[in-house]
Amino acid sequence: MDNFFKLLSDIVVYLSWFYPILYIKGFAKNSKAFKIFTVYLVGIAIVQFLLYLSNRVLKLDSNLFLFIYYFIFQFLTLSFFYKTLLGYRWIYVVTGIALLFFGMQYINDPQMYYRYNPLGVTVSQSIIVLYTLLYFYRRLSSKGEFLIVNVGVFFYLLSSILIFASGNLVFNLDFPRSTVTMLGRANNIFFFIFQILIMTEWFRNYFIVKKPID
Repeated sequence: MDNFFKLLSDIVVYLSWFYPILYIKGFAKNSKAFKIFTVYLVGIAIVQFLLYLSNRVLKLDSNLFLFIYYFIFQFLTLSFFYKTLLGYRWIYVVTGIALLFFGMQYINDPQMYYRYNPLGVTVSQSIIVLYTLLYFYRRLSSKGEFLIVNVGVFFYLLSSILIFASGNLVFNLDFPRSTVTMLGRANNIFFFIFQILIMTEWFRNYFIVKKPID
């Protein structure tokens, strides 16, 4: 079983480097939402590379200092992505307030830079999940761009909220290492499913059709 999850972890990393290439190929000719989502994929690929480097090459004791860059970048790019899909200008206001909140967290507690930030993750990802629900509602009776990706974002971030929000609880209560490992494996499984949906979106709407859905 350990070998299976090690293989899955490697596949997740390699796919993170692969699928941005698919989207970059159509970057110039597709919609603004497509472009923003491509930036998101490239950023995630960079984060995955840095995690791989710190774990496999540098063998650092902890790479939690990368966590803030991951969740802030994800929040920003997906907020702009859904602003483009939904068109609501108040998304800018929500994004600004959330960034101010995150900034105050790290100003008040600089050591948080080296820890999980479960509250920050919960707030940022809950906001994005709300956007996915709004997009589902808008597209109940019509087709739209990135519906498959929207499903992936919803389920991955919903599961990620539960996994990462428990991060500090696990370490503070000195849970067995097996519990921490289980959380990491669960996150890899949900992220792998998300990756499959990202590639399904590309093959269905940008490889075969060659153009985004109106």
